[in-house]
Amino acid sequence: MSEKKKEALIEAMSIVFRNNLFKFGDTYWLQKSGTAMGTPPAPPYATIFYALHENEMLPRWSQQVPFYKRFIDDVFGIWLTHPDPVQDKLLWKEFCADMDKWHGLRWKCETPSASVNFMDLTITIVNGRLETTLYEKAMN
Repeated sequence: MSEKKKEALIEAMSIVFRNNLFKFGDTYWLQKSGTAMGTPPAPPYATIFYALHENEMLPRWSQQVPFYKRFIDDVFGIWLTHPDPVQDKLLWKEFCADMDKWHGLRWKCETPSASVNFMDLTITIVNGRLETTLYEKAMN
């Protein structure tokens, strides 16, 4: 891609992200923070944006989180517990706070357990191995 095309693409994306007008009820709003959800470039942009934070944050937690994968806004990780339960709880709280230290984004951190629902799976540790079953969210 030529330099001119790159600059044009960056400018076009900038226009999309800075001018997200939407209707809510009978009023119109201009989104001033975050990305324009619903536009095609929003998911990859949001994914890359948070990855900048993960690249700095995760190395600090490598002793507790040896495995971490994210799909857009769903995260699956393996937490290695500290031998001292009080220290472990404190470390988990610090990790969750660290996840939230990026431009006002807030994550829902589940309490560490041997079983978790992730996307369309229930993942469970059984005898040191991961087992999976299908998971279906309850409908409203």
